Amino acid sequence: MHGERNQQPLTAEEVQYCQTAWDFLCGEAKLEFDVSRASVAGSKTTFNESRLKVFLGADAYPGVGIDSRSRLSVLACLATELAHWERFEKGFNRPTKSPGSLIDEAETSLHASFMSGLGPQDREDLVEDARDRTADWLSYVRKARES
Repeated sequence: MHGERNQQPLTAEEVQYCQTAWDFLCGEAKLEFDVSRASVAGSKTTFNESRLKVFLGADAYPGVGIDSRSRLSVLACLATELAHWERFEKGFNRPTKSPGSLIDEAETSLHASFMSGLGPQDREDLVEDARDRTADWLSYVRKARES
């Protein structure tokens, strides 16, 4: 069972930290970073393909639970959104429904784990997240096959 990411609205200081982390990760790639949703409880951090921007949500911060997804750092969380953009730029057609979305998220976490600037714990957590999402995919397809 998976825990969950932070659900509380981000403070101005937390948003600024996220902006700094985003600028660090992006370097020269100036993908738009929209912080307008960060102060909304339960908001999600997502890459929007049609708008070519990342929306910062409350879930950029770790939450409750001991699973890798719950404990990903802000930097690791934002690295996955940058990885979504990089994969999109390379022409990956991202599935949006299960089970395909589980594999896409696993591949994205692995992609993010190679980004420069991440520490060993972030890399390990991202690889663990990829493993967990792959296991979720395997469980989903096995159950579907048995039905």
